[in-house]
Amino acid sequence: MNYEGIGSLIKIFQKNSEMQMPQKKSYKVLAMIAVLGIIIPCVIIVGFISYFMTEALMEVDNPGGGMLFEMHILSAFSMVFGIMVIFSVLFFSSDREHLVTLPIPAHHLMMSKFIYAYFAESLMEFTVLLAVFIGYFLAIGINIGLWDALNLISIISALIGTFMIPLVPMIYCAMFSIILMAVLKGVKNEKVFYRMSSFFMIVFAGIFLYSLRGLGEINVANYVESLGSGDNMFLRTLNVIFFPVVWLSQAVGRGSIIYLLIYLIANILLLALLYLLGKALYQEGLYTAASLGSSKKAEIQSRDIRVESQFMSCLKKELRIILRTRAFSGNTAYINILWPVGAVLLFHLTRNSENMIAFKNTFFNGSDRAEMIMLMIMTAIAFVATALNCLASTAFTREGRHLALIKFIPVPYRTQMYAKACVCVMFTYPMLLLTDIIVCVYLRASVLQCLIYAVIMLFAHIISVVIGMVLDSTAPYVTWDDEYSALRGNLNAFFNMAVMMVISFVVLLVGLLLYEVIKLPIGVYYMVLLVVLGGISIRLLVIGPQMIIERMDRMS
Repeated sequence: MNYEGIGSLIKIFQKNSEMQMPQKKSYKVLAMIAVLGIIIPCVIIVGFISYFMTEALMEVDNPGGGMLFEMHILSAFSMVFGIMVIFSVLFFSSDREHLVTLPIPAHHLMMSKFIYAYFAESLMEFTVLLAVFIGYFLAIGINIGLWDALNLISIISALIGTFMIPLVPMIYCAMFSIILMAVLKGVKNEKVFYRMSSFFMIVFAGIFLYSLRGLGEINVANYVESLGSGDNMFLRTLNVIFFPVVWLSQAVGRGSIIYLLIYLIANILLLALLYLLGKALYQEGLYTAASLGSSKKAEIQSRDIRVESQFMSCLKKELRIILRTRAFSGNTAYINILWPVGAVLLFHLTRNSENMIAFKNTFFNGSDRAEMIMLMIMTAIAFVATALNCLASTAFTREGRHLALIKFIPVPYRTQMYAKACVCVMFTYPMLLLTDIIVCVYLRASVLQCLIYAVIMLFAHIISVVIGMVLDSTAPYVTWDDEYSALRGNLNAFFNMAVMMVISFVVLLVGLLLYEVIKLPIGVYYMVLLVVLGGISIRLLVIGPQMIIERMDRMS
């Protein structure tokens, strides 16, 4: 294997496939907000979950069970969300035609693309895994003594696992993609390949739901007990699929260098298998990918040109870009369905929970504290949901290398901007309204409360949309290699999420101060949210469009 050549290719992919941080003071501030608003809260939350799961499982003499479960969950997420990234990077990146003509062995190209995609896709997961291990060591240290818990081999194993746990699922994704392209080379419809992510998600979700059977009442305590006893179907299945993780868990829990060596050898063997598989099949897969592209172009038929309004033409263009592109449709449009579905599942699965029943009764009886909690939750959902789908923060990034066309087509900037904003509202706010209705039905809230939630969520939605579009118009990421890179490598989406999480935190903090500290009635919090969020929304709607238009005029 030519390690130097592969290393050079990795550096090229890294430089060309990620958005470079604009050298502006405002972006440095945004980067700091992103760290404080996303990374640190995620690390703290995951660390607490790991700590409490370890403590709970120590009672059944299986402290490593929680750590193993979390590592499996993260491995499953890596496989579900990594399959389309790996598949796209390996076979459908825009640099494919240029690289295959160079005197580079196809399997070297494959390995360099895989390693680049692995690190680019796993950076956030590394921090989450570190939090898992920190929470585990803290729980063990408090119960058996810090020095006994901090075994040198255990620490080394945890550090190695932090950077290597996502490797096995990503290897599986790469091998699956290569084999699929070779086996289905006669298939000329690329939708078959792009449905694999949904297939894996359904499989893992099915295994998880099946593991709930026999628990009696479905709650956290019963599920943790099933993990501790080793009877959990989900855990047993993933022990087989991600088998090296089991050995890493033993290395961390026992401080065993033997298990650590076995874990490393298993990863090396899987990586070697991927290399050999790529050497045998990757070149053929590239030919299949090229033929798919040709057939797709051949299917395009001429259509009659219809004259319609400029706004409708721009709106239809935005809808086509989103709905006809797998990466955009799944990650920006259909992801919004998770909120109403999640609300239904939450209330359905906890319908017999004593805590949920008590909260519903408290809310129905007019408790100010229960109302304040729901108001804060619904407001935070609106902020986070709008930022999470990246529709606003990729409004101009989605144009890619054709961004300059917005200056030359005979359509006013304002019309194009409104079309992009309209798409954000169309895909997001109806799902927020549906979530609002579902929550209010389950909690037996009044119509007035439901309407107040809807208005406040609308204000939060508008704020997130305008800020996201302003960020993306300031420094759009247009040199992306594929659509997944446009989402994954776009700093504007990351910054918008961070800003919305910070705003959500401020909203929650204000609510706590008004009610718990100053002891003002809940009606004051309603008024504060309506006036403040409404005022900010109106102000942004006044100055935001002009700011975006000025930046559109400077785009090239």
